[in-house]
Amino acid sequence: MRVLIRGKAWTHGEFRDVEVLVEDGWITEVKRRVDKEADVTIKLKTKEVLFPAAVDLHVHCRDPHPDHPFDFKTETLRFLAGGTGTVVDMPNTEPAPLTVETYREKEELARKKGLVEVVVSGAVSTPSNVRELREAGVTTFGEVFLAPSTDAPKTDLRDLPAVMKAAEDAWMSFHTELGDMVEGGQPEDLLEHARMRPPEAEMAAAGVITSLLPRSNVRAHAAHLTLPESVEAFASIGERATVEVTPHHLMYDLLKVDVDDPVFKVNPPIRSRQDRLALLDALRRGQIDVIATDHAPHRLEGDETVADAPSGVSSGGLLLPLALTLWKRYGVPLSTVVDAVTRNPAMALGRDDLGRIRRGCRGRLVVIEMRDFECKAEDFLEEGRKFPYDGETLHGLPVKMITEDGVYDLEETRAEGEPVPEE
Repeated sequence: MRVLIRGKAWTHGEFRDVEVLVEDGWITEVKRRVDKEADVTIKLKTKEVLFPAAVDLHVHCRDPHPDHPFDFKTETLRFLAGGTGTVVDMPNTEPAPLTVETYREKEELARKKGLVEVVVSGAVSTPSNVRELREAGVTTFGEVFLAPSTDAPKTDLRDLPAVMKAAEDAWMSFHTELGDMVEGGQPEDLLEHARMRPPEAEMAAAGVITSLLPRSNVRAHAAHLTLPESVEAFASIGERATVEVTPHHLMYDLLKVDVDDPVFKVNPPIRSRQDRLALLDALRRGQIDVIATDHAPHRLEGDETVADAPSGVSSGGLLLPLALTLWKRYGVPLSTVVDAVTRNPAMALGRDDLGRIRRGCRGRLVVIEMRDFECKAEDFLEEGRKFPYDGETLHGLPVKMITEDGVYDLEETRAEGEPVPEE
């Protein structure tokens, strides 16, 4: 199928008036004018622009899990509806993909159910399990958990050098908190949660991981950093490591949220205003490579407290709007936020075929209406979930998605709760 998009597109770090031709899922031409007939022609409206589909390096789809209501089908519907075309699914599932057999089973589930591309990340427990997966061709690992987390296999700190060596030149994501410095138990509020998972736990883990990198060929990815000191530690390594932050750590702090609100219970925790503003400054300065959602869906019961609630928030359908909001509201350069959710995560995975509008790349594209909109949970398939952005004014509404399977009307997809092809 040929799809021709005419209008303003984000390419080469700026908006250009071009025509983009997608043939059988691949971009074949990006020109001022394309002289070919197409099966579908999309003429962008005045406020509409074309972006590469987002690449989210950090999601938790929950599949497989015997008791969880969410799976690859439910969660990839949300990614599709928000303009994300590729996700990396973390391994804290039941069973975890620790062996070749469980890894392949999870891959098959993702292939059958997924509405976008799901890259399955191998679970990390011991050097032998990593070696087994690596010898079978697995190139994506982690999160590596050095501290307790939901359904997560934990890696002994003493095994970490051998684990990193066993991964060879694979991509490996690290949950950067040291377990010895994380206090057990259930916090009464978000202030106590932040005290129980202190900044020192993140900074110590950053120090350990970065000290081991010179003795390893692993391509390290520091997930959901919350502190400028941790960012600096990984940024100083250069190309050997990539740094990730989440929108919720950039947009919220302990002075901005209700400390009794269980929605904002996340690991690592929401930090101080000083830390949040310093994190934003690091993003503006170019020290942060990737913005990812850490999409971790949980149902929200009406009477839940912070002590009762699981950690994690649901936000996978909003990566591009959240990134554009950081530009519009917080003054982060547009090229910085767009690269952080498209080109940079693709490069971190070694994927030249993603994250850019250029000939030879996959034709996973999203049309964004560049305007403010009120984000309502029910409008983004998030009703009844731990969803932190309900009622927020965000920027950049996803309206159409082009994938290998066709063109989707995203407003109708969100309204109907299933993929709706463009008529």
